Amino acid sequence: MPAGHALFHIHPGLNMHAARLFPVLLFLVFLPGCSAPLQRNVVENDPSIRVCIAERSREVVIGLEGGAVLETVNKRYSLEGYRELRCLLQEDGSMHILMDGKAARRFRGAFRCYYRTADGLFTLDRGRYGDTLLLATDGRTLFVVNVLPLESYLRGVVPNEIGRNRKRAEMEAVKAQAILARTYAMGKMLLPLKRLFDVYADVRDQVYNGRDSHDVLTGEAVEQTRGTVLAWEGRLAEVYFHSTCGGKTEASSLVWKRPQSKPYLTGIVDRAEADAWCRVSPSYRWTEQYGRKQLEHMLRTFLPAANDAILPEDIPPEHWHLLDLNIIKRMPSGRVATLQVVMGNRARQRAYYVHGDRIRRVLRRADDGQPLRSTLFDIHIERDVNRWISGVRIDGGGTGHGVGFCQWGAISRARSGQQCTAILTAYFPGTHLMRLY
Repeated sequence: MPAGHALFHIHPGLNMHAARLFPVLLFLVFLPGCSAPLQRNVVENDPSIRVCIAERSREVVIGLEGGAVLETVNKRYSLEGYRELRCLLQEDGSMHILMDGKAARRFRGAFRCYYRTADGLFTLDRGRYGDTLLLATDGRTLFVVNVLPLESYLRGVVPNEIGRNRKRAEMEAVKAQAILARTYAMGKMLLPLKRLFDVYADVRDQVYNGRDSHDVLTGEAVEQTRGTVLAWEGRLAEVYFHSTCGGKTEASSLVWKRPQSKPYLTGIVDRAEADAWCRVSPSYRWTEQYGRKQLEHMLRTFLPAANDAILPEDIPPEHWHLLDLNIIKRMPSGRVATLQVVMGNRARQRAYYVHGDRIRRVLRRADDGQPLRSTLFDIHIERDVNRWISGVRIDGGGTGHGVGFCQWGAISRARSGQQCTAILTAYFPGTHLMRLY
């Protein structure tokens, strides 16, 4: 068995919280007793993280190389000579396995695949993944979970978050991103929940595309910050990051309508004298243009999902037009806190309200339907001779929710000579670095 697999146990009932490799169990034992900043050797090796890389309603197809092994709770099967494993979810909740198109086995619960050597890779869709793949079902959905050392996971995350092929002069920003990605992942790993996996491999957590995401500079940044996380009073900090703040970050409580923000998540002015640090970002300032019908379709589609008080039947499908868009309240950073949408006709009208970062889910980008870049914007309405709205222009700044770490701001700070620690404490005031292993 490859190193690290000996203590991996799969429970048939999908209680996977205990299915950790030893380093994570060590971490869970030691961390709760720490009231002061942790020093080295809290864990001996990398903890392992479980990353959900696919959810399927019916079928998963995995490409194989030589030396692969399939293992259940009490049996092990060699996959030598096979190039494809196909897993089909059956009506009774079991998993039917086909090897190169031929029926092979039927399992319930979960099984895992790994290689006898460390260089073997699985392929899934367009990604390549090493270490261990766990395939499991809850009877309705197939899950594919990549189980791998945390530091290896970070090599596949950091390039997707801070950008590929960064320059050497931007290294301190890349190191800061590596520390934040590690901190975020550790926070998810330590949640006291019985779960099949720790994080998703997409924007619900951190974007992870397997081995093909690796690049040299980010690999160095991960290695140089190995085991280091951001902390507040000796505990893991709650960290968030986004592309471009537009000159000011914002309090997490205001952006997501949550209880009071942590002291280090209340927002900062992110400027160097007169200019914002993130002015170098291609999304520092932007404009979106909409026709009235396009915007009305967008509002009918997305308003109910952005406010639980709005039902689909509250927006009639016909003879119900956009009459006005009003910014009712702004946050201290200038981001829109409350947006009023007025729709109706000459006989009657109704106002709908959307708050905080949910506004981005309603006012989508005109070209690709993705969420609006940010809520830092102004609205300009064009009307015809009868005062009906003919078009709307939104002039905005920044990309992302605006909480915590501004990635383009950090890149600019690094180019100016700021060190990783200074960059992190600028965005998370009062925090400090902590070495866990």
